[in-house]
Amino acid sequence: MSLLRDEPGAEQVEDILKGGEPVVVPFIAMMELRYRLVRDEPSEHVDLLLETLLASGVEVPESTPEWGRRAAEVKAVGGLSLADAWIAALALIRDAELVHKDPEFDRVAGMRAIKLVG
Repeated sequence: MSLLRDEPGAEQVEDILKGGEPVVVPFIAMMELRYRLVRDEPSEHVDLLLETLLASGVEVPESTPEWGRRAAEVKAVGGLSLADAWIAALALIRDAELVHKDPEFDRVAGMRAIKLVG
């Protein structure tokens, strides 16, 4: 959202996308992104924005049983929405850095993160 709406942290996200490291956007984060954009943008604009994001080479993994189990464990600890539990669980499974600006993710033990400025 930061990049697509040119919000604070957009430059950090742009640098990450251009940095050459793999970028993963979980299926549930793509769904959240779409519904937030649909509320404010014409549908053809939303499609173009998301196509541009996908063209940058991001991976959008779908659920697996292991991921579902891990998301349930994260959710059981408390403090995260259902979607955020899925997002955090994938970061933990892949030992990836989660790029975010949501303070709820700070509660997830053992997760590496890059907190966006703003």
